[in-house]
Amino acid sequence: MNHPTVVFYGDSIVTGWRGTTRPRARWSSLVSDELGWREVNLAIDGMGYYRRRGPRDATGERAPSATDTTLLDAAIRLEPDAVVVCLAANDIRFLPDHADEVRGAIERDLTRLREELSGRPVLVVTYYPVVELSPRGTVINGWIAETAERLGLHYVDAFRRVIDSNADLVCDDHTHPNDAGHRALADALLPVCRALGLRVA
Repeated sequence: MNHPTVVFYGDSIVTGWRGTTRPRARWSSLVSDELGWREVNLAIDGMGYYRRRGPRDATGERAPSATDTTLLDAAIRLEPDAVVVCLAANDIRFLPDHADEVRGAIERDLTRLREELSGRPVLVVTYYPVVELSPRGTVINGWIAETAERLGLHYVDAFRRVIDSNADLVCDDHTHPNDAGHRALADALLPVCRALGLRVA
């Protein structure tokens, strides 16, 4: 059988870091398993459009910068049937000092996906453990939503509203979703994913 290949490009919400009891409990895997997709998980804990996208510093950590496009390049090179992008929260700390770089990185990533994977659907989501965002969070989320919509990508606002400060849906850090949270995130995205019409042949 031919299973559609879908790239999930993002941060710790995509890797399932800290909150999940097993890898397949993360929302990207739940969605893929239910729809018969072949999941390709291209994500790094702590990554943003800008954060952890530069060269390694003296401690071995990736510096904040928009220069490293390794995962973005890989997502495009795979020529998947669709891409789901989940990035945002890790860039909040860099506003306002690096606002131009963050906004430019959002524009660069989403534009490349749109132009270099022409005709393939790209879903764009953001994750926060609360619905009411800080002023900086509101700015970044607005940039992402506006850029996605302007480029003709699918921005799914419902995804960021799932957790809504519900302690039953996050782990002990009060930020990352637990198994129940990942299940709820998957359920919020499944109707949109089904509507893409990617079929197992």
